[in-house]
Amino acid sequence: MTRLFNDPATFAEDMLDGFLDAHSRYVAPVPGGVVRANETPAGKVAVVVGGGSGHYPAFCGVVGPGFADGAVVGNIFTSPSAQERPRSPAPHTATPGCCCSPATTPAMS
Repeated sequence: MTRLFNDPATFAEDMLDGFLDAHSRYVAPVPGGVVRANETPAGKVAVVVGGGSGHYPAFCGVVGPGFADGAVVGNIFTSPSAQERPRSPAPHTATPGCCCSPATTPAMS
């Protein structure tokens, strides 16, 4: 298993910072996650995905042209809480609606 981090307490934030540095062409930071770097097309229902940070920036990786408009980022192996979801990334522009699809992972045995 790869173990490359500075401080375990800030793993999720450090991971997100690195992802944003590497992919700023596609995503932009917002409180609680990322949004696509360009505007959501007019008339498109916004899709916001999300989940825990244990799989690195997996959910952030589907944000951009062709799929998700935003991703909310939870802590390591935890989905975003009910309190975090209202702060979840919203698209830059007015859209006819928003489909939020945070992932939940059952406990592994």
